[in-house]
Amino acid sequence: MQRQVLEDLLAIDAPRPLADTEAGSRLREQLDTGLAGVAGMLPPVGRPLVVGKSALDALDCEGRFLDRLDAPFRWAPGMVAGTLAHTGIAVDLAGGRARDPGEVVAHAWQAFATSGTPAGHYLAELPGVEADALRGRALNLVVEFRELFPPLPDWVTLRTEPDLAAPLLGGRLMLRGKPDLAIGRALYAGRRRLLLVDLKTGRRNHIRHRADMRFYALLATLKYGVAPFRVATFYLDEASWDAEDIDDDVLEAAARTVVAKASRAVRLTQERPPDHALRLLPGPGCGWCGRAPNCSERASAAQ
Repeated sequence: MQRQVLEDLLAIDAPRPLADTEAGSRLREQLDTGLAGVAGMLPPVGRPLVVGKSALDALDCEGRFLDRLDAPFRWAPGMVAGTLAHTGIAVDLAGGRARDPGEVVAHAWQAFATSGTPAGHYLAELPGVEADALRGRALNLVVEFRELFPPLPDWVTLRTEPDLAAPLLGGRLMLRGKPDLAIGRALYAGRRRLLLVDLKTGRRNHIRHRADMRFYALLATLKYGVAPFRVATFYLDEASWDAEDIDDDVLEAAARTVVAKASRAVRLTQERPPDHALRLLPGPGCGWCGRAPNCSERASAAQ
C-alpha cells in the first residue's frame, strides 16, 4: 500500500504540469468581480467576515448556516479524537517517525490540552475513561497513517496544516482553510508540484469532500499564485483515496461556488431575512442543526 500511495497518489517520479503564473490574479479578479454586488453590505472597518469550508458546506441550507451562527459550538469526543490524531500525525512527521507512537500521542495530548483553545479546554476536562478512549483512538490513527502512508524522500517538502487565507474586497471578506498535508513546493522549475491532502476517517461523502478539496485548491492558488497539481482525500479506514488533478475548469468552478455561497453568507449575516424567506434544503447536515426538529422542509422530505 505504501508503494501504491507513492507511485499512484503522490506520483513521485511523474512529470508535473507547467505552471500558469497568472492563475492566482485571474481568479482573484473573478472573485472580486463576482462579489462586488455584496461588497457595500460589509462594514469598511473591523473584523472581516471569515468563510471557511464548514460555512460553505452549511450554506447549502440557509437555516443550518444561521443555526451555526446562533448556537454555541459544542465539542464532541469524535471531533476531538480526529483533531488529536491530526496533531499526533503532525508531531510524528516532524520527528521523522522515530518515536514510539504512544509517546507521540502523549506529546500531542499534552500540547493540545495546554493550548488554551476551546478544544484544548474540552480535552483537559475529560474524565479518565473518556480520555483513555480518545488516546486509544488517536493512537490507532497514528499507527494506521504510518502503515499506509510512505516515508517521503528527503528532498520532498512536507507541511502539516498550512494556513491558507485569501482576503477579498479590500480585506472585508476572508476565505480561510487548513488542509491536513501539503506535499511539495508550489512552484519549482516552472512546474506545479504541490499536492494537498486531507485525512479522513468514517464514512465517505464524495460530493462534500471533493468540494472541500477544490476550495483548498482555490485558496492555494490565490496564496501562491499558481495552482496545486492535484488534491486528494485520503480515507484511513479504507486505505483508499479520491484524487483530482487541478485545471482551470476546476478552479473556475470552485470560484463560482465561492461567489454564490459567500454572497449568501454576507446577506444572511448583514440583513438576516425572516425564517419563512430562508432557502432550506434537507440533507445529512440536518443531524447537526438545532433548527431541524421544527423545520417544515425536513418534515415534508420525511413524508
